[in-house]
Amino acid sequence: MEKLPHATEYHTPVMVHEVLGHLAATPGKWFVDGTAGGGGHTEALLNATAPDGRVLALDRDPRAVEEVRRRLSAEIESGRLIVVEANYSEAADVLRQQGWEKVDGFLVDAGVSSHQLDEADRGFSFQAPGPLDMRMGQSGTTVADLIDESGEEELAAILREGEVRKSRRIARKILEVRADGELNTTEDLADAVVAVVGNPPWQSIHPATLVFQALRIAVNRELDHLEVAVKSIPDVVRDGGHAVFISFHSLEDRIVKHGMRRLEDPCECPKNLPECVCGKLPAGKVITKRPVCAGPDEVDVNPRARSAKLRAFLCGQP
Repeated sequence: MEKLPHATEYHTPVMVHEVLGHLAATPGKWFVDGTAGGGGHTEALLNATAPDGRVLALDRDPRAVEEVRRRLSAEIESGRLIVVEANYSEAADVLRQQGWEKVDGFLVDAGVSSHQLDEADRGFSFQAPGPLDMRMGQSGTTVADLIDESGEEELAAILREGEVRKSRRIARKILEVRADGELNTTEDLADAVVAVVGNPPWQSIHPATLVFQALRIAVNRELDHLEVAVKSIPDVVRDGGHAVFISFHSLEDRIVKHGMRRLEDPCECPKNLPECVCGKLPAGKVITKRPVCAGPDEVDVNPRARSAKLRAFLCGQP
């Protein structure tokens, strides 16, 4: 059995055994971990590829980069681990910058991590008052900026894209509260949502959850970056290597599913043609026709794993 990473309060990785299995992680292989987070998956890959495998770990969050460098400093010193502050959509460029060839596997654990949710000063959660920020990196537009710069229709469209019901009414209320000078914290934002839709005690999920998710996705352009990352799989992974993407909501999973299918069948010819004439060849094949989900034992220990969906792709011509 593979050696598991040490669990930490910073971040508990999901589906470690499934990740290692679908990446075919064995000694001597080289991998890109596109979302280093707290270093859980990174450490698992280092353990599985010991003694001479290597991992290039990326994360757009400078706090995550600092944590991984601290936790796995011995692996960095040995030369087996390189940690770079970058988005997983930039993986192919970072590989070239590091002088690496294509690797044996590419892992992306998309979405917000548990440590980001737990840090109130990041503004990702309404469990405690925090600034209207939600940036995964240190630069760019905050949620406060986004709201300030948006009209009702634009804000409603962002919420609607995030599958938020009553999006126009919620957008209108948010802008009204902002105009009154009473939209200053994550708690204020959650209260604005509750003022529109209520918060019945029998509802298991807080009504502001999808609103926060939609705004976070928009601020960080998460879906755009994920789409680029899926398209980049053939530029990152060698023939015979694997890509594994873990998503946590339907918007992400849909992008991964359709993106991998397009890599498997890129033909753009009309369906009535007897044979392909566009010349676009498959980049590989999807090896998970249905998403892999965490088992009940893992969900009991790590509730975050409940919504995780894993999809895997094998690179190379069939």
